[in-house]
Amino acid sequence: MIERLQATYGFTRMPFGRDLAPQMLHRHTAHAEATARITWCIDQHALGVLTGEVGVGKTVAVRAALAALDPARHTLIYLPNPTVGTRGIHHAIVTALGGLPKTHMATLVPQAGDALAIEAVERGRTPVLVLDEAHLLDHAQLEGIRMLTLCRGDGYAEVGAAAPGSPWWARETPAGHSA
Repeated sequence: MIERLQATYGFTRMPFGRDLAPQMLHRHTAHAEATARITWCIDQHALGVLTGEVGVGKTVAVRAALAALDPARHTLIYLPNPTVGTRGIHHAIVTALGGLPKTHMATLVPQAGDALAIEAVERGRTPVLVLDEAHLLDHAQLEGIRMLTLCRGDGYAEVGAAAPGSPWWARETPAGHSA
C-alpha cells in the first residue's frame, strides 16, 4: 500500500515519517500551545504531563520544545519506554549524566539525585527528563520521579520534565500523585 502511494505521487521517501526535523513540522495552534507548556515546565523546573489521544502530536510537541533548547544550558534525559521500572529510570538518569550506576536501589537513588544536582549546580545545565508513554508509569515510578525533585540538604535537584501519555492516565491518576 505504502509503495503504491509513493509511486503514484512520485515520493522518494515517506513524506510524513518520524524523521522529520522539528522545523519541518506543521505549526498549528494546539501544537504551539503544547510546545509552549512544555517549554514553560522546563524553564520553571516543573513536572508536567501532556495527555491526548494517540496520534495527536504529544511526542512531536516534545520534540519541537526540545529542539529549541540550548544544548549548552540543558541536558536531555529521554526514556522512550518507562516500563523499565523505578530502578531503570534511576539507572538511565545516572547513565545519561555520565555516571556508572550503582547496583542497589539504596545507593542508586541518592546517586541519581546527586548526579542531577551536580549537573545543575556544578555544570550549570538544567537536566530535562522526558518520559514518553508516561501512562505506563506505576505509582512507585511516579514517586521516584517526584522524590528526585524535592528539596535536598544541599539544594534542589532541579529537573524540567515532560511526560507525554494517554488521556486515560490524566483521568485515572489521583491528583495527589500526578507528575
